[in-house]
Amino acid sequence: MNAECAVHPIDDLAERARAGEARAAAALMKAMRPYNGHIRRLALALRIDPDEAMGLLGLAITLALRNWDPARGHFATWTLWQARGLLSAQRPAPLMESWEALCEHQDPATGEEDDAGEHSPERELARRILDETPEFLRGWLQIRILRDHSQHQAAEALGLSHRQAMQMDAHLRRYFQRWEKAQVTV
Repeated sequence: MNAECAVHPIDDLAERARAGEARAAAALMKAMRPYNGHIRRLALALRIDPDEAMGLLGLAITLALRNWDPARGHFATWTLWQARGLLSAQRPAPLMESWEALCEHQDPATGEEDDAGEHSPERELARRILDETPEFLRGWLQIRILRDHSQHQAAEALGLSHRQAMQMDAHLRRYFQRWEKAQVTV
């Protein structure tokens, strides 16, 4: 048999499960386990609880079995697309502020923040965090959080490699976790 005609093991299990073979259905669920990490990462990217996303995997497999066309691709790919669609539907809507809330702290004539906003609790907390931030993280914190730049933009601004930027984000995440823990115990 040539390589083009070879059937992928997961595809074979899917065909048998679709035909009603119970053992094949159980084996298919087991064979799909290596894709759990992909679904967890996708859930995190979409801001969905990964444990809830794993609950949708069974539904994605069921939908994929119903709609899968072997001529159009492998079953695993078909299932991942089903899972992606289900997760996208679960994605939380972005938070929207009302126009009044956006304008509340702005000067009506200029649209600039009022001076009272300069001494708001949020800004005071941000200043306190920045003052307590270790020197090697301070520039990264300012670019990533205060200027709201992406990891790539921050890395370019500071002349860092992609790997160094990932390490800086990891340091920043650990710093905030320790900072939050310290605030709770105080």
